[in-house]
Amino acid sequence: MKILVIADPKLPIPPLHYGGAERTIAYLCAELQRCGHEVDLIAGPGSQPYGGRLLVHHLPGRGLPDRAFRKLLFQVRTLPSLLRADVILNFGRLDYLETALRLRTPIVCCFQNPLTQGELDWVLRRRRDKVAFVGVSHAQVAGLGPSELISVVHNATDVERLCFSPKPGPEPYLAFLGRITANKGADTAVSVARRTGMKLLLGGSISDEPGDREFFESEIRPSLGPSIEWLGPVDDVAKQELLSGATALLFPIRWPEPCALVMSESLACGTPVIALRCASTPEVIEHGVTGYLCDSEDEMVAAVGEVSTIDRSLCRRSAEERFSVEALTQGYLKAIESLLREPS
Repeated sequence: MKILVIADPKLPIPPLHYGGAERTIAYLCAELQRCGHEVDLIAGPGSQPYGGRLLVHHLPGRGLPDRAFRKLLFQVRTLPSLLRADVILNFGRLDYLETALRLRTPIVCCFQNPLTQGELDWVLRRRRDKVAFVGVSHAQVAGLGPSELISVVHNATDVERLCFSPKPGPEPYLAFLGRITANKGADTAVSVARRTGMKLLLGGSISDEPGDREFFESEIRPSLGPSIEWLGPVDDVAKQELLSGATALLFPIRWPEPCALVMSESLACGTPVIALRCASTPEVIEHGVTGYLCDSEDEMVAAVGEVSTIDRSLCRRSAEERFSVEALTQGYLKAIESLLREPS
């Protein structure tokens, strides 16, 4: 098949540092190419091709005239790619799909962020046939419809590139990996580490979203020192070292994140996850088997004391069986094949 993948232009495919959605898209494109499909990619600057054509597009500016111009330009520049595709996988912005939705090419709208019924309805007002939706967790799509058009494919990690560590490093520490924001709960990770007397290594960037720099300066920077270290953004090599050497990954999330990649990455390294019970965490973490699901900071503190009883090989096995790139790709191919079987 000729498969056109559309990504948001904010980060390249694959990302250099942060970018769980972009990393998932990169895994998917590479595996589709390996399976013999011709993959065209529309993505942001710095992206790499996957055997087919690469079309680079850019974020619009903040002003309405610039946004309107960029959107119109996108329709014109992408039309040849849209026409040549057998199927479209869209991970980008819905309002850029005006032309794509008016063609007959089957399209799968893939959602990596929290999803509303209004977004699905926006698509369905423009087309009712040859369209399907893929979410990344059951929590993300709960209550949305029509349910027969929605499937769930959990995000994956490239298990083969993450080395299994049968035991943590010689110096015990807890890890946190993600954007340093209030929503991600970085301050809770700091508090848990302090209360348990464990060292904490924080990996991740400070985003340019409003309030995030202020959060870092007020809630995180004053705690930094020998026992609380901020590593900044980490690349794949540093991520492997951070996760595989940790006693546990702390995931004290405060917002309904659909399916964070870092959980399965940690499991692939053999490192259990201690997470707050929120959104998709119960779909990824098997309580008492691959980590702990907690309802409060106090429970997270208690879980740190129990985490050494977790069999790290079971964490690795869970990543291999449930969150592999092969499973990810088969999930998307199943959604595609169901569309192609629809009568024209």
